[in-house]
Amino acid sequence: MMRIPESEKRVTWIVSAATGMTLGLTALINALYLKAPLVLTVDELMFLALMVAIFPPAVVNLLDGRWRNAVDNAIPKFLRELSEAGRTGVTLTRAIELASRRKYGPLSGELKRIVAHLSWGLSLEEALKRFAERVNTRLARRTAILISEISRAGGEVQEILETVSRHINELQTVERERRSQIRPYITIVYIAFFIFLFVDIMLIKTFFSELEHMKGVMAEAGGMFLASALDVGKVEQVMFHITILEGFYGGLIAGKMGEGSIGAGLKHSLAMMAIGFLAFYLIVWKGIAPP
Repeated sequence: MMRIPESEKRVTWIVSAATGMTLGLTALINALYLKAPLVLTVDELMFLALMVAIFPPAVVNLLDGRWRNAVDNAIPKFLRELSEAGRTGVTLTRAIELASRRKYGPLSGELKRIVAHLSWGLSLEEALKRFAERVNTRLARRTAILISEISRAGGEVQEILETVSRHINELQTVERERRSQIRPYITIVYIAFFIFLFVDIMLIKTFFSELEHMKGVMAEAGGMFLASALDVGKVEQVMFHITILEGFYGGLIAGKMGEGSIGAGLKHSLAMMAIGFLAFYLIVWKGIAPP
Protein backbone atom coordinates (compact mmCIF):
# COMPACT_ATOMS: atom_id res chain seq x y z
CA MET A 1 0.00 0.00 0.00
CA MET A 2 1.21 3.48 -0.77
CA ARG A 3 -0.04 7.01 -0.45
CA ILE A 4 -0.70 8.89 -3.68
CA PRO A 5 -0.70 12.69 -3.23
CA GLU A 6 -3.49 14.65 -4.90
CA SER A 7 -1.00 16.40 -7.18
CA GLU A 8 0.25 13.05 -8.49
CA LYS A 9 -3.34 11.91 -8.97
CA ARG A 10 -4.08 14.94 -11.13
CA VAL A 11 -0.91 14.40 -13.17
CA THR A 12 -1.88 10.76 -13.69
CA TRP A 13 -5.35 11.73 -14.88
CA ILE A 14 -4.01 14.40 -17.25
CA VAL A 15 -1.25 12.23 -18.75
CA SER A 16 -3.53 9.20 -19.13
CA ALA A 17 -6.32 11.23 -20.70
CA ALA A 18 -3.92 12.97 -23.08
CA THR A 19 -2.32 9.67 -24.11
CA GLY A 20 -5.68 8.00 -24.63
CA MET A 21 -7.02 10.92 -26.67
CA THR A 22 -3.86 10.92 -28.81
CA LEU A 23 -4.23 7.21 -29.57
CA GLY A 24 -7.94 7.62 -30.29
CA LEU A 25 -7.48 10.62 -32.60
CA THR A 26 -4.65 8.84 -34.41
CA ALA A 27 -6.89 5.84 -35.04
CA LEU A 28 -9.73 8.07 -36.32
CA ILE A 29 -7.47 10.13 -38.58
CA ASN A 30 -6.00 6.97 -40.05
CA ALA A 31 -9.45 5.44 -40.59
CA LEU A 32 -10.92 8.58 -42.21
CA TYR A 33 -7.98 10.02 -44.16
CA LEU A 34 -4.68 8.13 -44.17
CA LYS A 35 -6.09 4.61 -44.72
CA ALA A 36 -2.76 3.06 -43.73
CA PRO A 37 -2.82 -0.71 -43.10
CA LEU A 38 -2.79 -1.52 -39.39
CA VAL A 39 -2.53 -4.72 -37.39
CA LEU A 40 -5.50 -3.73 -35.21
CA THR A 41 -8.92 -2.54 -36.36
CA VAL A 42 -10.29 0.90 -35.53
CA ASP A 43 -12.53 -0.51 -32.78
CA GLU A 44 -9.62 -2.37 -31.24
CA LEU A 45 -7.45 0.77 -31.34
CA MET A 46 -10.22 2.88 -29.78
CA PHE A 47 -10.68 0.28 -27.05
CA LEU A 48 -6.92 0.31 -26.42
CA ALA A 49 -6.98 4.11 -26.19
CA LEU A 50 -9.84 3.95 -23.67
CA MET A 51 -8.00 1.39 -21.55
CA VAL A 52 -4.83 3.51 -21.61
CA ALA A 53 -6.87 6.51 -20.42
CA ILE A 54 -8.58 4.61 -17.58
CA PHE A 55 -6.06 2.02 -16.34
CA PRO A 56 -3.48 4.30 -14.59
CA PRO A 57 -6.14 6.38 -12.73
CA ALA A 58 -7.90 3.16 -11.69
CA VAL A 59 -4.67 1.75 -10.23
CA VAL A 60 -3.86 5.03 -8.50
CA ASN A 61 -7.35 5.23 -6.95
CA LEU A 62 -7.16 1.60 -5.84
CA LEU A 63 -3.74 1.95 -4.16
CA ASP A 64 -4.58 5.26 -2.52
CA GLY A 65 -7.97 4.00 -1.32
CA ARG A 66 -6.40 0.94 0.30
CA TRP A 67 -3.80 3.13 2.00
CA ARG A 68 -6.43 5.48 3.44
CA ASN A 69 -8.58 2.57 4.62
CA ALA A 70 -5.55 1.02 6.35
CA VAL A 71 -4.87 4.30 8.17
CA ASP A 72 -8.51 4.64 9.26
CA ASN A 73 -8.64 1.03 10.47
CA ALA A 74 -5.56 1.58 12.69
CA ILE A 75 -6.82 4.80 14.32
CA PRO A 76 -9.02 3.11 17.02
CA LYS A 77 -6.12 0.95 18.19
CA PHE A 78 -3.85 4.02 18.21
CA LEU A 79 -6.31 5.99 20.37
CA ARG A 80 -6.75 3.10 22.76
CA GLU A 81 -3.00 2.69 23.26
CA LEU A 82 -2.67 6.47 23.53
CA SER A 83 -5.14 6.32 26.41
CA GLU A 84 -3.23 3.47 28.08
CA ALA A 85 0.02 5.44 27.80
CA GLY A 86 -1.68 8.42 29.42
CA ARG A 87 -2.62 6.33 32.44
CA THR A 88 1.08 5.85 33.19
CA GLY A 89 1.57 9.61 33.46
CA VAL A 90 3.16 10.07 30.04
CA THR A 91 2.41 13.37 28.31
CA LEU A 92 0.33 13.36 25.14
CA THR A 93 3.29 14.35 22.97
CA ARG A 94 5.46 11.61 24.47
CA ALA A 95 2.63 9.09 24.06
CA ILE A 96 2.41 9.90 20.33
CA GLU A 97 6.18 9.49 20.04
CA LEU A 98 5.99 6.06 21.71
CA ALA A 99 3.04 5.08 19.51
CA SER A 100 5.02 5.93 16.35
CA ARG A 101 7.39 3.04 17.22
CA ARG A 102 4.59 0.49 17.18
CA LYS A 103 3.23 -1.30 14.15
CA TYR A 104 0.08 0.40 12.89
CA GLY A 105 0.67 -0.19 9.21
CA PRO A 106 0.67 3.03 7.14
CA LEU A 107 -0.40 5.00 10.23
CA SER A 108 3.02 4.41 11.83
CA GLY A 109 4.72 6.41 9.08
CA GLU A 110 2.29 9.27 9.57
CA LEU A 111 2.88 9.26 13.33
CA LYS A 112 6.63 9.44 12.71
CA ARG A 113 6.01 12.49 10.54
CA ILE A 114 4.07 14.10 13.38
CA VAL A 115 6.98 13.39 15.75
CA ALA A 116 9.44 14.82 13.19
CA HIS A 117 7.38 18.01 12.86
CA LEU A 118 7.30 18.35 16.65
CA SER A 119 11.09 18.00 16.76
CA TRP A 120 11.35 20.84 14.24
CA GLY A 121 9.52 23.15 16.61
CA LEU A 122 5.97 22.93 15.24
CA SER A 123 3.12 22.88 17.70
CA LEU A 124 1.11 19.69 18.19
CA GLU A 125 -1.95 21.35 16.66
CA GLU A 126 -0.04 22.30 13.50
CA ALA A 127 1.50 18.82 13.21
CA LEU A 128 -1.93 17.21 13.58
CA LYS A 129 -3.39 19.62 11.04
CA ARG A 130 -0.77 18.55 8.49
CA PHE A 131 -1.51 14.91 9.31
CA ALA A 132 -5.21 15.46 8.58
CA GLU A 133 -4.38 17.19 5.29
CA ARG A 134 -2.09 14.35 4.17
CA VAL A 135 -4.45 11.51 5.01
CA ASN A 136 -7.52 13.50 3.97
CA THR A 137 -10.19 11.18 5.35
CA ARG A 138 -13.13 12.15 7.53
CA LEU A 139 -11.91 9.99 10.41
CA ALA A 140 -8.36 11.34 10.26
CA ARG A 141 -9.62 14.94 10.31
CA ARG A 142 -11.89 14.25 13.28
CA THR A 143 -9.11 12.44 15.14
CA ALA A 144 -6.71 15.34 14.58
CA ILE A 145 -9.26 17.84 15.88
CA LEU A 146 -10.03 15.62 18.86
CA ILE A 147 -6.40 15.22 19.93
CA SER A 148 -5.81 18.95 19.43
CA GLU A 149 -8.75 19.80 21.70
CA ILE A 150 -7.59 17.28 24.31
CA SER A 151 -4.09 18.75 24.22
CA ARG A 152 -5.50 22.25 24.69
CA ALA A 153 -7.90 21.26 27.47
CA GLY A 154 -5.48 19.07 29.46
CA GLY A 155 -6.60 17.13 32.53
CA GLU A 156 -7.68 13.49 32.62
CA VAL A 157 -8.22 12.51 29.00
CA GLN A 158 -7.88 8.72 29.18
CA GLU A 159 -11.61 8.10 29.50
CA ILE A 160 -12.33 10.40 26.58
CA LEU A 161 -9.84 8.61 24.34
CA GLU A 162 -11.23 5.20 25.28
CA THR A 163 -14.79 6.35 24.64
CA VAL A 164 -13.83 7.80 21.27
CA SER A 165 -11.95 4.60 20.37
CA ARG A 166 -15.03 2.49 21.14
CA HIS A 167 -17.23 4.91 19.21
CA ILE A 168 -14.98 4.73 16.13
CA ASN A 169 -14.95 0.93 16.35
CA GLU A 170 -18.73 0.94 16.37
CA LEU A 171 -18.85 3.30 13.37
CA GLN A 172 -16.44 1.08 11.43
CA THR A 173 -18.51 -1.98 12.30
CA VAL A 174 -21.60 -0.23 10.97
CA GLU A 175 -19.71 0.73 7.80
CA ARG A 176 -18.57 -2.86 7.27
CA GLU A 177 -22.15 -4.07 7.71
CA ARG A 178 -23.34 -1.46 5.23
CA ARG A 179 -20.78 -2.63 2.68
CA SER A 180 -21.73 -6.26 3.20
CA GLN A 181 -25.38 -5.35 2.65
CA ILE A 182 -24.65 -3.31 -0.46
CA ARG A 183 -22.35 -5.97 -1.98
CA PRO A 184 -25.27 -7.94 -3.51
CA TYR A 185 -26.26 -4.82 -5.46
CA ILE A 186 -22.74 -4.62 -6.91
CA THR A 187 -23.12 -8.26 -7.90
CA ILE A 188 -26.41 -7.36 -9.60
CA VAL A 189 -24.57 -4.79 -11.74
CA TYR A 190 -22.15 -7.50 -12.89
CA ILE A 191 -24.97 -9.99 -13.50
CA ALA A 192 -26.86 -7.39 -15.56
CA PHE A 193 -23.74 -6.76 -17.64
CA PHE A 194 -23.17 -10.49 -18.24
CA ILE A 195 -26.80 -10.96 -19.27
CA PHE A 196 -26.54 -8.00 -21.64
CA LEU A 197 -23.32 -9.39 -23.12
CA PHE A 198 -24.79 -12.88 -23.46
CA VAL A 199 -27.89 -11.57 -25.27
CA ASP A 200 -25.75 -9.49 -27.63
CA ILE A 201 -23.54 -12.43 -28.58
CA MET A 202 -26.47 -14.80 -28.98
CA LEU A 203 -28.26 -12.35 -31.28
CA ILE A 204 -25.13 -11.94 -33.41
CA LYS A 205 -24.26 -15.65 -33.54
CA THR A 206 -27.80 -16.87 -34.22
CA PHE A 207 -30.30 -14.34 -35.54
CA PHE A 208 -28.09 -11.90 -37.46
CA SER A 209 -25.71 -14.58 -38.67
CA GLU A 210 -28.63 -16.56 -40.10
CA LEU A 211 -29.87 -13.46 -41.87
CA GLU A 212 -26.39 -12.96 -43.29
CA HIS A 213 -26.37 -16.52 -44.64
CA MET A 214 -29.84 -16.00 -46.10
CA LYS A 215 -28.82 -12.98 -48.16
CA GLY A 216 -28.49 -15.02 -51.33
CA VAL A 217 -31.89 -16.65 -50.88
CA MET A 218 -33.50 -13.31 -50.10
CA ALA A 219 -31.97 -11.76 -53.20
CA GLU A 220 -33.27 -14.58 -55.45
CA ALA A 221 -36.72 -14.19 -53.92
CA GLY A 222 -36.84 -10.51 -54.80
CA GLY A 223 -35.80 -9.11 -51.42
CA MET A 224 -32.74 -7.37 -52.82
CA PHE A 225 -33.35 -4.18 -50.82
CA LEU A 226 -33.59 -6.04 -47.52
CA ALA A 227 -30.61 -8.22 -48.35
CA SER A 228 -28.39 -5.25 -49.23
CA ALA A 229 -29.59 -3.24 -46.24
CA LEU A 230 -28.45 -5.84 -43.73
CA ASP A 231 -24.82 -5.44 -42.68
CA VAL A 232 -23.89 -7.82 -39.88
CA GLY A 233 -20.51 -6.10 -39.50
CA LYS A 234 -22.25 -2.81 -38.62
CA VAL A 235 -24.53 -4.62 -36.20
CA GLU A 236 -21.53 -6.18 -34.47
CA GLN A 237 -19.83 -2.80 -34.28
CA VAL A 238 -22.86 -1.08 -32.73
CA MET A 239 -23.37 -3.87 -30.20
CA PHE A 240 -19.69 -3.81 -29.28
CA HIS A 241 -19.83 -0.06 -28.66
CA ILE A 242 -22.95 -0.45 -26.52
CA THR A 243 -21.28 -3.26 -24.53
CA ILE A 244 -18.23 -1.10 -23.79
CA LEU A 245 -20.46 1.80 -22.70
CA GLU A 246 -22.52 -0.55 -20.54
CA GLY A 247 -19.36 -1.85 -18.86
CA PHE A 248 -17.92 1.63 -18.32
CA TYR A 249 -21.01 3.24 -16.74
CA GLY A 250 -21.98 0.05 -14.92
CA GLY A 251 -18.57 0.03 -13.24
CA LEU A 252 -18.94 3.65 -12.15
CA ILE A 253 -22.34 2.86 -10.64
CA ALA A 254 -20.89 -0.15 -8.81
CA GLY A 255 -18.11 2.01 -7.35
CA LYS A 256 -20.54 4.70 -6.22
CA MET A 257 -22.82 2.15 -4.58
CA GLY A 258 -20.09 0.08 -2.94
CA GLU A 259 -17.51 2.66 -1.87
CA GLY A 260 -19.30 5.96 -2.27
CA SER A 261 -16.90 7.17 -4.95
CA ILE A 262 -17.17 7.21 -8.72
CA GLY A 263 -13.37 7.02 -8.98
CA ALA A 264 -13.46 3.76 -7.02
CA GLY A 265 -15.67 2.32 -9.77
CA LEU A 266 -12.95 2.59 -12.42
CA LYS A 267 -11.60 -0.84 -11.48
CA HIS A 268 -15.07 -2.32 -12.05
CA SER A 269 -15.30 -0.48 -15.37
CA LEU A 270 -11.93 -1.89 -16.45
CA ALA A 271 -12.97 -5.43 -15.53
CA MET A 272 -16.30 -5.33 -17.37
CA MET A 273 -14.89 -3.56 -20.42
CA ALA A 274 -12.05 -6.10 -20.68
CA ILE A 275 -14.51 -8.99 -20.36
CA GLY A 276 -16.73 -7.48 -23.06
CA PHE A 277 -13.81 -6.95 -25.42
CA LEU A 278 -12.47 -10.48 -24.92
CA ALA A 279 -15.94 -11.96 -25.45
CA PHE A 280 -16.38 -10.14 -28.76
CA TYR A 281 -12.80 -10.80 -29.86
CA LEU A 282 -12.82 -14.53 -29.14
CA ILE A 283 -16.45 -15.45 -29.81
CA VAL A 284 -17.77 -12.95 -32.35
CA TRP A 285 -14.87 -11.67 -34.41
CA LYS A 286 -12.60 -14.69 -34.40
CA GLY A 287 -15.49 -17.13 -34.14
CA ILE A 288 -17.13 -16.14 -37.43
CA ALA A 289 -13.92 -15.45 -39.32
CA PRO A 290 -13.46 -17.63 -42.40
CA PRO A 291 -11.04 -20.54 -41.96
